[in-house]
Amino acid sequence: MEEEIEIDPETEDLDKSSPDKKLDTGPKIITNFEILQIIFSRKTAPHAVALSIFLIVLGVLSRSSSQFLVDLILILGFGFSVGYLMTAVLMRFDFVRNFSIGAYRTILVVPLTLSSLVSLSIWYVFEFTEYGNQLKDLLSFGLVVIFVIWQFAQAWWMRVPFKELAISRMSKVVSRDQSSFGKLANVISPLFWSIIGFGIFSFLESQGTDFSSMFKITWFVIMAVLGSVTFYLLFRMNSKHWSDPMISVFSAYFAIGYWGFLAYHAGVMLYSRENQPSFVFDLIFMVITIMLVIYSLSVQALRSETRNEANGSKPRSSILNRHNVIFYAISFTAAYGASSFFLASRGTMFVDNIRSVGFISHLIVIISGILVLLLVNYTALVGRGLIDQGFVESIRTPKDN
Repeated sequence: MEEEIEIDPETEDLDKSSPDKKLDTGPKIITNFEILQIIFSRKTAPHAVALSIFLIVLGVLSRSSSQFLVDLILILGFGFSVGYLMTAVLMRFDFVRNFSIGAYRTILVVPLTLSSLVSLSIWYVFEFTEYGNQLKDLLSFGLVVIFVIWQFAQAWWMRVPFKELAISRMSKVVSRDQSSFGKLANVISPLFWSIIGFGIFSFLESQGTDFSSMFKITWFVIMAVLGSVTFYLLFRMNSKHWSDPMISVFSAYFAIGYWGFLAYHAGVMLYSRENQPSFVFDLIFMVITIMLVIYSLSVQALRSETRNEANGSKPRSSILNRHNVIFYAISFTAAYGASSFFLASRGTMFVDNIRSVGFISHLIVIISGILVLLLVNYTALVGRGLIDQGFVESIRTPKDN
């Protein structure tokens, strides 16, 4: 569930605080730049390289129609993902932690060793036991489930950069006057990204890509429908509180950014109905999504630790922390990469219509994204203390039903 937006008491009560006081008090906030420095530090670089090589290998394997190479995607995909997941769990032990974040040359030893052991175990069951076919079917189904779940997760994790932007803008609001900026931005954002999308389609057409007239008409229609439905639900929730200056600014900036993400998936979804799903487009967005997943998990772990340190509280036992977050992130993204390349593989017999899979996956992201957009606005209202109803109840009309 979406965490509540934390409003600094000084931001909440700006007229009672002097600028000097605001500079001298309050917990130290870890900045986005500091988080990026940690993510791209020398100690995490080997893991990024290992993940890149892993994805490239799976990409090459997926271009073949050989059933053996499809099985290899299963073996390597689960092996690499489970190996990094086991490493993340084992990071609670000092020996593993010191070994894995110590000398530069030993950083990859633990995750790659565990990944190799898991991969060899799967290969052994495939080749030398009577349960090989059953395990293949189970793992194949597992990758399909991972692929579907990831579409929901993708919409959830992609909220992070836009939420960060919206919160930073909201924290700078000093006016107490009512504002219609949020309402206006939520109306205009789908239209704005529709026009941007049409411009991109026109540019791609000049480069030789063909987009039918029906595609272009459908593009505007689907963006208008999605925008109208979302605004209707938001208006039900925000009708009494949208003029609040902080809520208005937060809702506006989040909508402007997040609708770009939804527009991308709407465009690719429509394109996949007329053409084979674009492997290049999806691969590029996969890399972007992977980086945002790592960033999102890092934000959650590092800022939680920073808040605990600032409040002088004892460190709580948490699944995610600064030592294991990179391992969890790579485990999740490796599973996603394996599922994507497995479904896109020419040799897979588990799914025989990749075009339908691509359409459904983008549709799931869009529906999930609309839900995330509603949840983010809802938690902003809760964080400001403007509503105390449940999420579903806040949308229902009339409210007393």
